[in-house]
Amino acid sequence: MKEYVKDFVDALEQFVRCELVSGSEPADYNSDSVQVVDARNALFRNVGKLGTDEEHDIYAIRSLCRIDEATMDIVPDRGRIESLARNYFQE
Repeated sequence: MKEYVKDFVDALEQFVRCELVSGSEPADYNSDSVQVVDARNALFRNVGKLGTDEEHDIYAIRSLCRIDEATMDIVPDRGRIESLARNYFQE
């Protein structure tokens, strides 16, 4: 994996983790979405309660998460985020 792809994945994973923690609702009920503003510079923003709209680079936070089997908490799914990164970085 190229360094800039890894940086994107790390940054989006951290952004999603922060959104889950800082959300006004429990992570199970989080209905916010994140927009990829600039993939190369790993810039994201919360766009509120929208669904996934790939045309506008908007993704539901829940769709980027999974349930951790050990703790039963909702956590960012690195595999899904890596899959998303392929949309922005063609190798």
